[in-house]
Amino acid sequence: MTFPQLPNQSQARMERPHEPTPQELWAGPGGPPRKRSPWLWIGLGVGGGAVLLAGAAAVVLALVVFSPGAGVKRASEQMSADLASGNLSRAYGEFTPALKEHLSETELTSRLTELQVDSTCAADIQRADSLARAGQRPRGTAEGVLVCGTRAFDLSYRWEGDPLMLDGIRIQPR
Repeated sequence: MTFPQLPNQSQARMERPHEPTPQELWAGPGGPPRKRSPWLWIGLGVGGGAVLLAGAAAVVLALVVFSPGAGVKRASEQMSADLASGNLSRAYGEFTPALKEHLSETELTSRLTELQVDSTCAADIQRADSLARAGQRPRGTAEGVLVCGTRAFDLSYRWEGDPLMLDGIRIQPR
């Protein structure tokens, strides 16, 4: 069945309107998207790198500060500072009872005077190890050098307990 032709219609075949492609739909009415700025990606890359670097620094700092040997090193540095400054009563208070039996405070004073350990001395703790195992009392050792002007001494501490108490001390001229 055919329909009669109306006077204002042409003989041309009628076509459906143009359907947009998916790219045109995503682009919106403004046309295709313009190229992205490279500065955006540079900024995101630098920001991401900074976040990764800060995270790595936090992990390293936590490992150094909270490592088992860090407490031994801090105690050893404090003991060296007390011995050098002449604060022997405080240093002697950090000794274990077993060490106090073998070394009195007057003996400690005379030995340090004999070695000429004074306020010019500075300790450099080069190695501090924690020897504690699960279920055992905390223990640790520290070794370093005590420098007093032109004189140098080998320094060794042995720590035990919680809080750490000095269980052994050795100061020998080099």
